[in-house]
Amino acid sequence: MNNNDFSLLRRSRNRSMVALVLSALLYLPQICDAYHLPLWEMGAGAGVLNAPHYRGSKTQANIVLPIPYAIYRGDILRVDREEGVRGKLFESKYINLDLSFAGNIPVPDIEDSARAGMPGLDLLLEAGPELEIKLWQSGTRNQNLWFNIPYRFVFSAGDPFLQYQGWTLSPYINYKINVRQSSAFMRYSVSAGPIFAGSKYHNYFYEVAPEFVTPERQAYLAGSGYSGSRITASITRNAKKYFVGVFARYDNLEDAVFVDSPLVETRDYFIFGVAFAWIFVTSETSAAH
Repeated sequence: MNNNDFSLLRRSRNRSMVALVLSALLYLPQICDAYHLPLWEMGAGAGVLNAPHYRGSKTQANIVLPIPYAIYRGDILRVDREEGVRGKLFESKYINLDLSFAGNIPVPDIEDSARAGMPGLDLLLEAGPELEIKLWQSGTRNQNLWFNIPYRFVFSAGDPFLQYQGWTLSPYINYKINVRQSSAFMRYSVSAGPIFAGSKYHNYFYEVAPEFVTPERQAYLAGSGYSGSRITASITRNAKKYFVGVFARYDNLEDAVFVDSPLVETRDYFIFGVAFAWIFVTSETSAAH
């Protein structure tokens, strides 16, 4: 972490340290398939996350934090590192309906960026239904292909405590390989798809109000529609006493409806994260298949 990162964290720590912890938990992946894994696990570890402050930003956050490790693989409520917190609303052999969650890291007030002189942005929390359709499964059931359709309502968490910031829709194809070893489970996952969002969500990041216009930054108001495309890959290993996960995500903003905003500095967006945790205690009960 460089000196600028330390300076940013010091200036914003009073309101955003908890937000950074939540952000890291939202991004760092882990295995979620049940098989014969325990119903719940508890532990602790550390995570490293490198991510631009928002899609289109050239400034980045480098986060190194201790993280709690808490996994629950219930029939209705599931908490894991790959897919976060999910509520099972309906489940069948080929179609699932979940309540899913996501988020975006807070954006500090940065003087040497496209947002210079503009206020920082709070942590975003997303929640909404997600339809999962199984398109294919191998004969050994260790490979499968899903079509996921998450529709989420977005809220900023800060001042005020919660404020509605629009919606997102991000359908994607997800290919997974699960490998059961003698003492661990390995998962390889690749997903890709487009992103769509409403004008309120886009303007949370890309609007330039008249009071923030400068000779280099013109007024701008974004519309609803296409918000770019995304591809994500992850590799995770879940053993009895530890887990380790690595993931990377790339978004391309070409042809996005907000791409002409003066706050878009680049059309490429990369995120990389690594997490490791020791598992201290697990339940004697196994999760259901």
